[in-house]
Amino acid sequence: MGEPAAAAVSQLPILDRLDRNIATCGLMVATAMQAADALIANVALPRLETDLGGGVELGAWVITAYICASAVVAPLTGWLRRRYGARTLFPGAIAAFVIASLLCSVSPSAGAIIAFRVLQGAGGGIIHPLSQAILLDIHPKERHGRMLAIWGAALMVGPILGPVVGGIITDLASWRWVFVINLPLGLLSVWCLRRVRTGTDTSRDMALDGLGIVLLMVGVGAFQLCLQRGGGRAWLYSPEIAVEAAIAIIAFTLLLWRARRAGFSVFRPQVFKDTNFAVATFYNFMLSALLFVAVLFVPLLGEGPLGFPATLAGALVVPRAVLMTLMMLLVGQVIGRVDFRVLLTGGWLLMAAGLWILSSIQPGQAILWIVVGSTIQAIGAGMLYAPLSTLGFSTLAAELRTDASGLYSLLRQIGYASGVAVMTAVLRLKVASEHAGLLPQAARHGAAPHPLDLATLYAYRDCFRIMAITALLVIPGILLFRIAQARAAFETAL
Repeated sequence: MGEPAAAAVSQLPILDRLDRNIATCGLMVATAMQAADALIANVALPRLETDLGGGVELGAWVITAYICASAVVAPLTGWLRRRYGARTLFPGAIAAFVIASLLCSVSPSAGAIIAFRVLQGAGGGIIHPLSQAILLDIHPKERHGRMLAIWGAALMVGPILGPVVGGIITDLASWRWVFVINLPLGLLSVWCLRRVRTGTDTSRDMALDGLGIVLLMVGVGAFQLCLQRGGGRAWLYSPEIAVEAAIAIIAFTLLLWRARRAGFSVFRPQVFKDTNFAVATFYNFMLSALLFVAVLFVPLLGEGPLGFPATLAGALVVPRAVLMTLMMLLVGQVIGRVDFRVLLTGGWLLMAAGLWILSSIQPGQAILWIVVGSTIQAIGAGMLYAPLSTLGFSTLAAELRTDASGLYSLLRQIGYASGVAVMTAVLRLKVASEHAGLLPQAARHGAAPHPLDLATLYAYRDCFRIMAITALLVIPGILLFRIAQARAAFETAL
């Protein structure tokens, strides 16, 4: 990419305090809306599957299509912003998201709702990184830590409220109205950002790297599908997973070859030359993998081998999410006053401790172990989000933020999918091995009368133990952060 295009992106004009706060609220609403839609349809899936006749497979595609489309588009956000400008791109992404949501609400068939979910995910893939980049642009650098903490909290509020709101709407009306709620939220978000103006951050003469865009979309999409659809399957014996993996490898190989031969203009790979950003993306990947696997496994463990009612199993996730959100907001208040290494080390230690407690669950006291372990893990995760984002973006030039936000979002999505795929495969292997050795002992455990239940419980415990050890192993990498450079950047801003 040439220098004119790089210089074309500038920070948004400084707003007065009221307009900046209103714009911030709009960005938070958009972020929460986008995050919620990954899960808001979950509780409506049984009725949706019945109405459209797709069965359980349709429900899986409704979720997977949205997540994959969002991941595919996220790294293109920087290029799109340089081409069209934030003033056009942000309301355009909101409009695409809302229109696709309305189309989902009137879907006449299984194929139609999958297609509309792809469009919805594409709009959401732009909203997520662009809202983060705009947030950093409209606030001075000394406030970035606090703003990223609030933004991260909004990112958590969506998944917390999504299933709850989706369940209420589905019970009172229909699953179709679950998607209609995005219309007023989208309009509110666009209205809040009406005073944000940008007239110098576009470059209309940018060449369209069509082949690079296609290769990136195909590679990321195939890789995400491979991970999302591969969880729990025998990879070596699944033609679908094998084809998706092969497509991803070929696409990324061609993309690398093209970048070496002709350059690459879809996004800016040079963001990874910034040590703080490169290390932060690694930790973002690991945190997403460990955190979301735990969020997925806890209700499955409760509703499965522990025999909890579905309501109780689902409710076990909500308090930890609320606590983590509150912790993120608290940490945002102390960023800059507490050493980043202290926050990061403490966060990972608490993550490991919480996962280890979850690995010690006993059938007779399961709720206590889950509550304690989840609480400690939530506190640890809440200590990590804002410091990682703040360090990752602290030493990046302003014109690189949107590209960096797109890649950061992509790594979060891939971390989630990778963690679920890997740990689900481990879980299956553990269940099989534990079950083979437990048949003679089944009669001793009255809380789990079926040997398969006990084997599954032990398998979940083994998975949590593996995740706890992983959380401990990544701690030394914190030393790779250039803390002095980040602190100097903040002091310069002051």
